[in-house]
Amino acid sequence: MKYAIVTGGARGLGLGIVNALLEEKVVERVAVIDRDLAPPPAAIAAQVQGFAADVTDEKLVHGAVEEIVSRFGAHPDVLCNNAGGGDRAWFESGNQREWDSVETWRRYVDLNLNSVYLVSREVAPRMKSGAAICNTSSVAGLQASPMLAAYAAAKAGVISYSKTLALQLGPAGIRVNAVAPGLIYTKVWQDLGAVLGGGDANARTAFDSVVAQLVPLGREQTVEDIGRAVAWLCSDKALNVTGQVIAVDGGILLGQSRLGEG
Repeated sequence: MKYAIVTGGARGLGLGIVNALLEEKVVERVAVIDRDLAPPPAAIAAQVQGFAADVTDEKLVHGAVEEIVSRFGAHPDVLCNNAGGGDRAWFESGNQREWDSVETWRRYVDLNLNSVYLVSREVAPRMKSGAAICNTSSVAGLQASPMLAAYAAAKAGVISYSKTLALQLGPAGIRVNAVAPGLIYTKVWQDLGAVLGGGDANARTAFDSVVAQLVPLGREQTVEDIGRAVAWLCSDKALNVTGQVIAVDGGILLGQSRLGEG
């Protein structure tokens, strides 16, 4: 039985990845690691099991992975390091001042970058040739993002580390890639949109305005878009793809606008 481990897979973008891995038959079962677990949709409930853990805590990550391999098998076939994002207070900090507090910076890096290392360090040694890892970065990690400096730096680090890990694990036959999502209206953007728009009631309008400004294709991206890209990268259809980052962004990286400028 082939199975995947997906961090942050209980909702939003992570759940989109879980759905795609199962729909595309990349794996037969998925173990979700999430700090705040939620029941999976009924259609996939029999194939998904949740394990509660904070991905920034080394001991909790170790315990969760030990439990997963005891139930699912010793050798995970796919790892998707998707947990990340930020807290509304962190976004407000970046919107109000030029410099984040050191504490906020560290929290961004811990959640979005250090977690990728901690989980990969725990899972990758258990993987065999033919396995695949896909890390969730962001277009913010590929361009200057003044309002989201710490988040962007952490996501850029995910891209760099994904490439390094691809070289490290290549001789073992394990592939490592990353996806860089664009603008998706998940909880992260609900919080950020509220900060930009001046309140929860304006969050969606603020998000739509950013989409109109930054996306050449003129439409937001979806969790399904990202899920399909991740599923392909983790499938046998991408057997010779490693060390790559795929931006699923509607063309954002082709433009000149930068969120937080002007």
